Amino acid sequence: MQIPVQTCLEKSMETTFSDLKAKHLKLVEAQWKLKDHLQDMARKLFQEYAESLCLPAETWSSSQGHKYPYVELGIWKEPSKFEVTPLPRIGLDKDYKLNFVIATTLDDNPTTGGYRQGVSVSIWYETVFLCASVGSGDDTAYFQVSPQAGGFFEVSAAIKALINGAIEKATPKAIFSKE
Repeated sequence: MQIPVQTCLEKSMETTFSDLKAKHLKLVEAQWKLKDHLQDMARKLFQEYAESLCLPAETWSSSQGHKYPYVELGIWKEPSKFEVTPLPRIGLDKDYKLNFVIATTLDDNPTTGGYRQGVSVSIWYETVFLCASVGSGDDTAYFQVSPQAGGFFEVSAAIKALINGAIEKATPKAIFSKE
C-alpha cells in the first residue's frame, strides 16, 4: 500500500486504540440505524402492497379452522422454499441492502388452499435516494422510491406483474375442445 502524503502517516501514528474503538462504535451504530430504517421501509411497502390487493380479509381459513395471512414476509430458505421470517430477523447484506420475499396466497379455498407465490425484493439507499429491486435474474425491475405517501406504488405494481407473469408462464398452452 502506498500512502501519498506523509502527514497522513504522521496523523495515523497519533491514532490510539480509543480513537479506533470509537470510530468502530459509530460504524456499528450507523449500521443498526440503517437496518432499522430499511426494516421500517419494508413494513411500509408490505402494508402498501397488501392494501393495494383489496383483499377480502387479512386472513383466510383452512377447512381445519386455521387462519393464514394472505400476504406474508420472509426469506428464501433455499430456492423455491419460502420461510416466513419476522423483519427484525432479516439483516442487511454486505452491500447494505435488505433482501426479503413478499409471498401472496393465490388459493384461499378452505380444502385446497395455501398456494403462495413469492417475489424477491431488495431495498437500499443510493446516497439519499431509497431504491428497490423486484424479482430476480432477467425479471428484475429497479425503482427509485418516492418519499411521499404511496411511494411504493410502482414496487407494488411490479410485484403483481411478476406474479401475473408467473401464472401466465405456468398456464398450459394446449387447447382442448370438448367433443
